[in-house]
Amino acid sequence: MRDTFDDSDILRLLEGDCAPDEAAALQSWIIADPKRVALLDQLQVVWRLTGATTRDWELRAAGKQLRRARFLRAIRSAIPPPWAWIAATVVLVSASAVLWRRPPHAAPFREYATAPGQRSQLTLIDGTLVLLSVDSRLRLPRDYGVHERTVELEGEAYFVVRHDSSRPFVVRTAHGTTEDLGTQFDVRAYREERLQVVVADGRVALRPTARPGAATPLTPLTLHPRERGVVDAGGTVTRTRGIPVGEYVSWTRGVLWFHDAPLRTVIAQLGRWYDLDIAMSDSSLAAETLTISFGPQSADEALTALARVLDVRYTRVGRSVQLISSPIDPPHSRMEDD
Repeated sequence: MRDTFDDSDILRLLEGDCAPDEAAALQSWIIADPKRVALLDQLQVVWRLTGATTRDWELRAAGKQLRRARFLRAIRSAIPPPWAWIAATVVLVSASAVLWRRPPHAAPFREYATAPGQRSQLTLIDGTLVLLSVDSRLRLPRDYGVHERTVELEGEAYFVVRHDSSRPFVVRTAHGTTEDLGTQFDVRAYREERLQVVVADGRVALRPTARPGAATPLTPLTLHPRERGVVDAGGTVTRTRGIPVGEYVSWTRGVLWFHDAPLRTVIAQLGRWYDLDIAMSDSSLAAETLTISFGPQSADEALTALARVLDVRYTRVGRSVQLISSPIDPPHSRMEDD
């Protein structure tokens, strides 16, 4: 294994043209110098923008694309919902998720975040693919991949992991950790919800966060394909087998799907998806459970479908939405609705 490196080796690392031991040594060499870290950040952007898979690309031309991507990022916030998620697909996927500047004296973490109504896709330096859902945040140390591969998630993300038994991929959340055992899986960990992990391929080990004063470490639950694990606020882990994985991860295709979900969960996710503040005039509705899906539609179309299912009406002023319990309709009105 080589002991010395130069700047050209950074591109070899990006392309995956390094053995595992060499990659770890090269990453250690990069993080030892802020200038090398900055160069890595820039090369990551250029490499993704050009779509290159070899070293035969022209850096100056790619730099023009980089500057254009920064401009697109600057105007992204001016695009109103419901089209904001389309802008996220065009801009976030190609540039904004990786255009990151490290301010002076910042903590040694990278952070990738999406706003309500926006989704993003990024590829980590080890080749792991991450699809980041709306209003979500992913943090990873700047030395990610050198000795370990641990990320922190608040929100929801779908992971396609490049497996490495010597450096397991671990997702930490408020209620537990998920460790890759060679897999594709979805983690849903919004702050006010329980932790949910859905396995599409391979296996994961799901372990609830240890409670203060716990005498022994908690035994992880191994999940297999088409299995769903849930960790509740008390740390209890449950498993469901034979689930329709495609429906649980339908958000990656622009579709929201809920199965026996409390209404408060449904409206919270609709709020994130369309960047809305949704309230209910009747708090007793919050515990009602729904099985419902929303396709790629406008916010008003989604709200209309929800109101029809609940037999309520809604009012909307800008981002503010109020669900209002409707009086019982006369029989002829119901027939017309049907």
